[in-house]
Formats: sequence, structure tokens, C-alpha cells
Amino acid sequence: MAATSSDLSHTRARRHAIASSTVNPEILLWLTRSALIFGRLDQRLHTHPLLPAILFRERLEAARACAAVDGFLIDPWHLAAELEGLKPRVVGESAYERGDVIDAARAAFERYLWLVHPDGRQKDAMVPAEALLQAEARQAGPLLGAARAFHHWIETGHDRSSMRGALVRFWQASHLLRTPLPLVAAKAFASDAPWSPSEWIPLFLLRLAEDAQAMEQRVIALEHGWRMARAKASGQRSTSRAAAALDLIAAFPVLSASRLAGMLGISLKASYLHLERFLAEDLIVEVTHRSARRLFALKGMAPLREAVRPPRRPLPGRRRGRPRRDEDTMPQLPPEPMGQSALADLSRRSPEPIDYTALEEALAAADAAMTRFRSVID
Repeated sequence: MAATSSDLSHTRARRHAIASSTVNPEILLWLTRSALIFGRLDQRLHTHPLLPAILFRERLEAARACAAVDGFLIDPWHLAAELEGLKPRVVGESAYERGDVIDAARAAFERYLWLVHPDGRQKDAMVPAEALLQAEARQAGPLLGAARAFHHWIETGHDRSSMRGALVRFWQASHLLRTPLPLVAAKAFASDAPWSPSEWIPLFLLRLAEDAQAMEQRVIALEHGWRMARAKASGQRSTSRAAAALDLIAAFPVLSASRLAGMLGISLKASYLHLERFLAEDLIVEVTHRSARRLFALKGMAPLREAVRPPRRPLPGRRRGRPRRDEDTMPQLPPEPMGQSALADLSRRSPEPIDYTALEEALAAADAAMTRFRSVID
């Protein structure tokens, strides 16, 4: 079918506009770097055996970063304890500081839901954001189109969370990633970040490349810890399930003995034998401090153990039940030793005389009252 004169003129106009326009070199640089890192990361994580643990950690990090640029500082392991149903440690010296921690945890959890498990209201809010991403991607490609769409979305008065959640879906819908990685370039919205499109779009691509590179480094560290644990657990019988147990512990963020036994098809006692041996060899950590609900993880999850509040246990030497009222339950601190100068000063100081005037007056008043009472009785 022959093209009409209007189509030809329109095509010539577009080519002239593209040829005459100047492209920011920084955009081309970070666009290329982001594309390369995205491809390398997608190739590494496709069908990765530790993918559940990787997604768990990266979603925590993304929620922490998003909350931080929005004004809420939170320890990601505190959020991890909340997500796993554990009791995090109470931090802060005052009620005001503890309230700040609770507010920050709530804000980080909300951003976690946007990225991982959006509810119905959040999904509805992401529909126009996804449509904008698709429209910009058709003109400029997925990476540059995402940067333009995000800038336009904020410029028109929308919130960041909905576009962040839409980005996680968009990377997969555009076939840029096969794994729902939370790459949203949260640091592009730092307080000192420029906002003009010519400066912010290269910055967004730069932060996107940095986040992908940092994620790749964390994945490499996790793989290294997993391989080291497997090497230390080698040398068992051919029928031993130790290597398979370590693979499951590494793949899941935290794992209980009953769940491990069900996945391996062994008894609960055999599962505990494996776990106790791994603990003795310092291959894993118990994040729940030997509570009734014991949860285990690979050694790289040790910060989660520090963020979890240990269970309350009675003081040594205390019997069961409520303490007696006259029982001193507070630990007594040893008296501080006095220096030689203080002892010498006390030895030189003469004792001050004691004034018994008030005591004698009180005794005299008591005797007079007893005398009057006896006279009334008689």
C-alpha cells in the first residue's frame, strides 16, 4: 500500500525533529548502564534457588529506602520482625522516641504493601500510573519512558507510592525483568535532588543503576554465604539430608523445624538434630532466642536476631509464681568503692553533735497525755 503525501510529510517532520533535537549525554550514559545491569541481574536471578530469600531482603531494603526519603527512618530488620510475626525490641529511651519508631514502622509497612501486596484501593490507584508508563514506553523505551512518566506523574500532583508499585509491575510487563524486583530509584527523591527534567531524568536513571548494582552485590554475598555453609556441611553419608536442609534454610528467610521436616519428609526429631548441629557449627542462627516458636535462618540473617525481643524469663533463683510483697526483686548493685582521699577525709572529719531537743519535747508531751488519760479513767 503506497504511502500518502500527508504520511510522508509527517514522517519527514518526525525525522527532522529527532535529528535537530539534542540529547543529554548523561541520559545516554546512564540509560546504557541501567540496561546492562538490569539484563545481568535478570539473568542471574532467573530460576535462582535462593529467590524467595532474595526477594524478602530486597523488598525490605526497598521499603526502608522509600520510607527514608519520605521522612521515616526505620531499621529494615525491625520491619522484618514485624512481617514474620515476631516481637521487635523496644527501642528509644522515652515514649516520644518509641512513638517515632512505631510511626516509622507503620510507614515502612505501608510502602512494603505498595511494592509487594497492594490491596484493592492501591491496585486501583496504580492503574493510571501503569497506563502512563506504557504510553511513555512506546515512545522512549521502558527505562527512559519510566523516568519521564515518573516525573510527569509527580509534576501533576500524584503520590510516589502508586508509581513505585506500578514500576514493579511495569518492569515485568515490558519484559525487562522476569522477576518482580523492587527497583524504584527511591534516592532520586532526596531532599537535595534537582527537579528540572533535564537534570532529574539522568539522576533517576543513575539511582536506578545504583540500586540494581547494590542488589546484585547483596545477591552475590548471599550466594557466598550459602556456598560456604554447604562446604562446611559436606562430608556426610550419601543418605544424609544435611545439604538439602541447608538449601531450604537459605532459600527461605526464616524456617521452623516443623516446616523443615515437612519439606524434607523427615521426622521432627531428625529436623531438630540437623538444626542443632548447624547451630553448633555456626552455620545458622536462631532468630527467636530459644522461645516456644523457634525460627532459624542462615547466618546472614543474624541482624534479625538482634532486632527481635527475647522472651521474658524469670530471674535466676526466683521461684514460680508472683513474688512476695516483702521480697526484693530488684538486683542490688554492689556499692561503689571509695577512694583513699575520701576515706582519709572521713577519718579527719569530727562527728557533728546530735540535737535531741525535739525528741525530748515529744516524749514530755507523750508523758503528759498519758497522765491526763489515767486521771480520766480513775
